[in-house]
Amino acid sequence: MATFRTCVQRKRSDGNYVVYIRIAHNNKIAYIKTDLLVNEKEIKKNIITNSFVNKKCAILIDEYIDKCNRFGVGNWTAKEIADYLTSGDELISFSDYCRLFTRRMDNEDRESTSQNYKVAIHKLEEFSGKKNLKFSDITSNLIMSWIESMRDTKKAKNGYPKAIKTMFQHGADEYNDYDRDIIKIPNQPFRKVKIPKQTTPQKRAAEIKALQKFFGTNIDNLKAPKGGWITRAERAKDVCMLIFCLAGINTADLFDLRKDALVDNKLCYHRKKTRGRRDDEAYMEILVPDILKPLFFKYKGKERLFSFCEIYANQKNFNKCINQGMADIRDCYGNSHDDSLEYMTTYTMRCSWATIAHNNCGASTELVAFSLNHGSTHKVTEGYIKTDYSPISMLNQKVVEFVFGKSR
Repeated sequence: MATFRTCVQRKRSDGNYVVYIRIAHNNKIAYIKTDLLVNEKEIKKNIITNSFVNKKCAILIDEYIDKCNRFGVGNWTAKEIADYLTSGDELISFSDYCRLFTRRMDNEDRESTSQNYKVAIHKLEEFSGKKNLKFSDITSNLIMSWIESMRDTKKAKNGYPKAIKTMFQHGADEYNDYDRDIIKIPNQPFRKVKIPKQTTPQKRAAEIKALQKFFGTNIDNLKAPKGGWITRAERAKDVCMLIFCLAGINTADLFDLRKDALVDNKLCYHRKKTRGRRDDEAYMEILVPDILKPLFFKYKGKERLFSFCEIYANQKNFNKCINQGMADIRDCYGNSHDDSLEYMTTYTMRCSWATIAHNNCGASTELVAFSLNHGSTHKVTEGYIKTDYSPISMLNQKVVEFVFGKSR
């Protein structure tokens, strides 16, 4: 944190000294000149003894500290702080605000989403050549040039600028006082910017035969890691079974589920990704199919419903290791495996469930969306209706039986 104190420098020709505020930060020094003067008798061992001057400087220093605390100057140089304190608010750090914004998301248990925002600001800093972007640096020309540099990407050209726009607008709303016409961030760089749509991705659902091949793979020859009790491939197969047979549940939710989420063989939970953004808190209910009961016992957790949080440090590592285990299953076929297993990930299971539910089990798009716990387009109407979640369980049972047979 920057430190401030009063000091004087050279004696003027009239015998007086100009009082400065000395700023020390990140091993650098800068000075802010004041309009206050002291004479030689009011200085003892470089310390100002004039009580009136000291009081004035104390008030000024308090204002400086308050500004630094409110706007975040941790990565600035001492000179940047001095320029900011004397030149107005155009030097508020956008980079620091983005880090504050993403920390808030982390505290709201939205680490997965915040990661995209963190990457977005990093990419923009990298493109601009500045490690500490100010709000005034974010211009239409910068954003349009950045988007142009990503024109050949599928998602980045859309996702990163949208994240930057969201953080910029939140920052402007936070720092500007529109009621009192105090505008600290006057620029509106996104008024002229058209953010392109992401390239429509190839459908990521797997064919039914590919799913059956994946779940039927013999992995008995694989060895568990030292100190482990099952192979990575076995755990990956088990987790994919949980995902698919629970209507495409996300790994983030499997990792996060509390013990009280299981009520009378029914899984009742709030989807982690969107529970903080929806009026219904993304609530969901689904009956646990019989096929999954052995897995619920196998991965029974001590503190949470499943033991995944006891095996992996966080949800990101959990998802990564399951995808690696899926690759291990593919490698069981050596060079003879076909393309049906090539690009399978945990997300494939969610897409495959949705596709089979719609195309093979006759479910409407609306019911599939409801089962995937997507936000509804009928928010007003739903305010009048008590939600019945049983259609999700009935559809899920149809999908499970279609892929694995009725005996399941």
